[in-house]
This record gives sequence, structure tokens and C-alpha cells, in this order.
Amino acid sequence: MDSEVLRQKLEQLTGKRTGIKQLGRQHSASLFGMGTEKDQEQAVFHEGYLWIPLYENDGRITAVWVETEGLSPLELQLVNYAGRNFAVALKATGLKEEGEMEARQLSGWLNSQLEQEKDDAEIPDDITLKGRLFGDMIPFLLVSENVHNPQMTYRSLMKLLRSYFENEVLLIPLLDKEWLILARKELLTGGDDKEDEEESAEDLLSQTSMGLHELIASEWVGVFHLAVSPAIIPVKGLTGSVALLRETIILGRIFQVGDYIHLPWELHMERLVNSIPDDRRRQLLGQIGDYTAVLADKEMLLTLETFFEMDCNVSETAKKLYIHRNTLLYRLDKIKQETGADVRSFGDAAIVKLAMLLYKVTKRK
Repeated sequence: MDSEVLRQKLEQLTGKRTGIKQLGRQHSASLFGMGTEKDQEQAVFHEGYLWIPLYENDGRITAVWVETEGLSPLELQLVNYAGRNFAVALKATGLKEEGEMEARQLSGWLNSQLEQEKDDAEIPDDITLKGRLFGDMIPFLLVSENVHNPQMTYRSLMKLLRSYFENEVLLIPLLDKEWLILARKELLTGGDDKEDEEESAEDLLSQTSMGLHELIASEWVGVFHLAVSPAIIPVKGLTGSVALLRETIILGRIFQVGDYIHLPWELHMERLVNSIPDDRRRQLLGQIGDYTAVLADKEMLLTLETFFEMDCNVSETAKKLYIHRNTLLYRLDKIKQETGADVRSFGDAAIVKLAMLLYKVTKRK
């Protein structure tokens, strides 16, 4: 159970407002005192609220609070018991990484909003990390497919991220083996706008993602998918951004098999095709023509994918595939013979691209 679940259960139990808050050093000292560690573990009544300390980090205490008006002594005792049990269990896990409790609180709220498909919800005031989410930040979504290998922990992944991002970074554990990473927008330029002004923001995001994926893959064995989107102001745009990144990874797994970095601005047509109902997709595939023989051939499929990736440029496609230009022309002529479509012309290329996407998603179903 994480801190947000604890807050929700206490709210259900009492019917009163509850919250989780990280107090500053001065506020922690004034509320819970500067005595022994045992003294700092005691619950405190203050101005109509019961404050139960959960854990302390560098003089800052994170506590759960409950409105006490109308609660009986027995109910207050039960609330205190639940909070203290949670704090003891938390201490037993060795959870000491700064920010993890606050990150899990935000995670609980995020998952709740996304389950309800509320993609435009603003982060409420009782979320401790809200004060750090008003500036421009770049969201990354990391998903692990590892089953048997040791799982990444918050501490180990945060340590790795801090070695990669020189600026402030936030790590939010979402679902199992799913992590949201928020990095300051300044990482795009490294503080030198002139040096990078010729590169687009999308190019810089792509390069940053490749470096981050390489670092993570070198630290943990297994398959990892990474998606990134342009900068957002998280306090208002976080839920929508996470929904977009989750969809991007789903689309990447369907349409970009063998790739592990997925970029939403490269998947517009894939998003459209995936939104078409199954029956209609099969109907369209039949109407366009029979391209099964070509698309079922792995070599031909790779050739088409690379040809479209290289903007239908024959020379660049040959270089990317490490084949002679004439070999590529032979393959393109073979595709024309079998399907009647010459992908070197825009019209035919568009039809074949659509057929390829429909084939991929229909075959997967």
C-alpha cells in the first residue's frame, strides 16, 4: 500500500478531509519537536487536525493529516493506529530515498485520473509535489518488459537518472514496471541555445531519448520501451501527456516491432489506423488490394519500412539497408510486379504505406 491509498482509506473510514504533506525543517521541528526519534514518531493534534508522521528525511517530516471535528475517541485511535502501522511498515522496507513517498502520492492520483479518462485534470493542492510542477518539463515514459530479471528500484533508477540529467529530475512510479520521468526543459540546450538552434526540439528529444535508453539498457538486461513528448507544464498537462505516452508505446509495439524508442510525432498515421474498428480495417485492406505476399515476406517488409523511413529516397534506403542500389531497385521492381504498385510514385507509396499499417494491426489482432 502506498501513501495515497492510505489517505483514501482514512478518508473513507472517517468521512473527513485527509491529506499527505511534506513539512519544511522549521515546520517539522515546531510541530513534532526536536526530541528523540521516538518523540518525532508520535501523532500530534494541531488546530483541528491530527498529524501522524510517516517518515523523516533530512529534517523534513512527511505526515498524513486528518480533520478531527466530529470524530469519536475510538475513531481517532483507529486513525492513529492505521497511520502508525503504515509508518512502521514503511520503515521496515528501508524506504528512505528523498521524494519517493511524494512521488507515490502523485502516482496514486495520476492513475486514478487516467482510469477515469480525465486527461485534462489539474493537480490538486494536497499533492505534495505540486509546487515543483509549474515550470516547463519534458515527460518520458519508461516501460520494462522484464519478467524474471531483478526489478529496478526507485533508488537505483533515480541514481542513474541523476547521473544522466544534470538538472533536476523527478521520478514517478506508475503501474508495475512503468516509470514517468520529468526533466527540466533546459536539458534540450544544456544552457547553450546558440549551439543547438539549428536542431529542432524533436531532434534533440530523439537524441536525448536514445542516450537515456542506451544508459538504462546497459545497466539492466532486458527489453525497455521509452517514449517522450514535447515540454509541458505538469501542473495542468500531466495527465494528458501520460495518456499520450502510454498510447505511443502501445502503437510502437504494434507498428515499430524491433524498435524501443517511440516518438508520438512519428506515429500520426499509425494512431489513425489503430482507431479504425477491426471490421472496417479488414474491409479497407480487402478494398485496397492483396499485398499479403509482399508484406508477409520479412525482407520485403523491411525494405518497404526503410524506404518509407528514408522518405522514398533510393540512395539513402540502400545505405541504411547496407545493400547495393541496384539490389534495392530490383526489390522495388519485384514489388511492382507482384502488386502493380510502384512505391517510387507518391500515390502508390501512400496506398502501400496504408496497406502495410492495416496489415500490421490486423495481423496482430
